[in-house]
Amino acid sequence: MSKNVKDLRSLKQKKSFFFDLDGTIYLGNKLFPGILELIDTLKNKNKNFYFLSNNSSKSTSDYLKKLKSLNLDVSLENIILSQHPTMDYLKNQGYRKIFLMGNQSLKEEFENEGFQLTEETPEIIVLAFDQELTYDRLSKATRFLFMNFPYIATHLDDRCPTEEGYIPDAGGIACLLYKTTERMPRVFGKPNKEMILFKLHQTGISPEDAVMFGDRLYTDIKMGINAGITSCLVLSGESTLKMVEESENKPDLIIDGVWDLLDVL
Repeated sequence: MSKNVKDLRSLKQKKSFFFDLDGTIYLGNKLFPGILELIDTLKNKNKNFYFLSNNSSKSTSDYLKKLKSLNLDVSLENIILSQHPTMDYLKNQGYRKIFLMGNQSLKEEFENEGFQLTEETPEIIVLAFDQELTYDRLSKATRFLFMNFPYIATHLDDRCPTEEGYIPDAGGIACLLYKTTERMPRVFGKPNKEMILFKLHQTGISPEDAVMFGDRLYTDIKMGINAGITSCLVLSGESTLKMVEESENKPDLIIDGVWDLLDVL
């Protein structure tokens, strides 16, 4: 682990760069310094780069709109979200009728992918980052869980960083349901290594040639470790050096923020 630029020079040889979004690229609606320059640099050097987020409160198209509103020149191909492996699983297993705990934006994406959303007769329960959650739908989810319907989640982040501080994320909702039902969902977002490996397989790039940047030890860094790629913790979001000392998920590198890459690349 190091914040030494000398140790960071090995990143110049990497071919694929994976970045968390919340707490790494931006906080709320505010880009961190140097991000636009960093993306231009990666493009000029023909590096692959992807933005990953467990935050399933928005659809992929809404994420693209947000990134473009921040003047980031990116496309859908640059975005990997936790709902993507979740929907792949549902399709592969033949699930179509879903009780989805998520925002309207996400519901529309699921419907566009051919899923039928139902409040009455689901085949499976899907938990996402539901900022429009009502007590009525929470009660319905509880009843379905007691009826032993299959139960999965896009991700289980405990909290989501905002400009005003942290707010409860999908993990908090899952813990609330667990207190009543003693059931936890199968998870498809970070730290699931497939969220990175499927893209490396598509592009033919080996894990040794990739690096993951993120601010969370238990999702971003753990996923990098699980996938066998270089992991770099940024201190611009949730984690602190003290948390690193106490965590079993040790990053390969530690930097103040991704803007430090500009001096390296």
